[in-house]
Amino acid sequence: MNSSMMYKKILFYIVVFLFISFASLGKTVSSMAEEVPKGDILIIYQDNADDNTKTAVEDLVKLLTFQSFKISYGPASWGMEYIDGFSYVICYDLEQSPPGFTSRLSQYETKSAIDGKMESPHILFIGNQYFKTYLDATNRSDQYELLNSTVGQLQYSFYGSESKSGLVREDYFIFLKKSSYQNGIVTVNNKNGYFCAEDGRLTHIPIADMSSQLVRAAMTREVSKWKWPYNGNPHIFAQYILIDKVYPYEDPEKLLQAVKLMIESKIPFVISVMPMYVNGDYPSMTHFCEVLRFAQAGGGAVIINAPIDQMNPLDKEVILDYLARAMTIYNKQGVYPLALEVPQNWMFHKDTIEIMSHFKTIFSSDEVDSYLSQEDMNHNEVYKDGHQWVGASIPVDDTKVSYLSVYSTAVPIGLDEDFEEIKRKVGVCQNSFVPLKSLWDVEHSYWLDKQLMTYKNGDLILNGKKMDLSFTPTVYPDQYNYRRNMLQRFSRDLSTQSRRLVIAVGLTSILFVFLIFWARLKNRKNFFFRD
Repeated sequence: MNSSMMYKKILFYIVVFLFISFASLGKTVSSMAEEVPKGDILIIYQDNADDNTKTAVEDLVKLLTFQSFKISYGPASWGMEYIDGFSYVICYDLEQSPPGFTSRLSQYETKSAIDGKMESPHILFIGNQYFKTYLDATNRSDQYELLNSTVGQLQYSFYGSESKSGLVREDYFIFLKKSSYQNGIVTVNNKNGYFCAEDGRLTHIPIADMSSQLVRAAMTREVSKWKWPYNGNPHIFAQYILIDKVYPYEDPEKLLQAVKLMIESKIPFVISVMPMYVNGDYPSMTHFCEVLRFAQAGGGAVIINAPIDQMNPLDKEVILDYLARAMTIYNKQGVYPLALEVPQNWMFHKDTIEIMSHFKTIFSSDEVDSYLSQEDMNHNEVYKDGHQWVGASIPVDDTKVSYLSVYSTAVPIGLDEDFEEIKRKVGVCQNSFVPLKSLWDVEHSYWLDKQLMTYKNGDLILNGKKMDLSFTPTVYPDQYNYRRNMLQRFSRDLSTQSRRLVIAVGLTSILFVFLIFWARLKNRKNFFFRD
């Protein structure tokens, strides 16, 4: 009896142990599945890649994020574990691969779509070295031609426009002998190859150096077409003329001149203003905002530049506080920024991603926040906020206009430029095959401390109240009370007295020089000449 009871007891503990073990195993598998990054495109690069390669990959991630793709990226040994979760894989400038990677990629290439839930695999090779290794390993050595030269000439045409050209460099060049799709020409040793070609599930771009603006633009367009699952070209996005980084105390007359040019030409435009935190009611600020209100009423839109970061480490709460102050000052003057402009590397830092999450529309400039520390990321977390992105145009020639329509772009214009140069840029944008669009045709929103703005169908609602966007000239007071304290009044009086002193010294010096000159003439006449 005792032995039977003991046997049952032992059996019970075994069953409980197995149940807990399987439950834990299921939980582990589930948690591992949750850790696998899901997205539209997986980018794989070299293990132990140098900083230049990582920078190029981040640039590619940024350009694809502008197209609203969800990207995961990492070294080859990391990416091979998650490759089955993606229908689109980019092998960027691989030189060597970890053990088992080639066979893993070959299995991925030959697999079928799973239960109709995923598309068939698509693999894009950017660069030549690993592409050659992969073709050799999969018994396709006879399907490519190797040209042993380090320099080639790229010719690429955007949407039937005049072909753009530039020199490109690689260790050597590989070109597929047959393909179902080719675009662009790369000439090496007087032989014409392609910039992009497709054969079955493999697509190849032989040039990986993204320091060339032409290569960046052409690669962005080709990757967009590679990802497009339908016939024809992807959707066409517009470009915006952006009067960039305008400071409140700059010459308002030059800003007004540029604004009148846009309004008279009936061209939509955007003004990016720098934030202002104090003295929002000073006459100079009121005059500046009057020009902005005139621009708003004439079809121009205003966006605000992010506060300049001079903190290490960055404090997101401070940035948001100063951003709310700046918005309040502009709103009190009847100016209503619709979007936020940020440096390009804000996309790769969790604190700045949280700051950007307060805005629906984000303009990304070519500037880099030098105070921002680099963070290791393996997917574009910023994607989850669902922003409307406007990226800086890629200037492939001296016109500096956009040749890309696969995402919204901004053509920057600086007020420090000559007015004739501004007119030239505006004219080129107006005649470009990439259409211009008004920011007022898009929905916008942001939320900050005690501030909530939404814009839709011509109605701008700020904290529940509809704002008037019409233009009314400002009536300026004859004498403005600056409410200066004793120190400020003393500083102003001292500066005024200094100017008076400089003027008095200048006049005295001129009189002194004149008297010396007159005395010399008088002495010369008295001592050296006779009547």
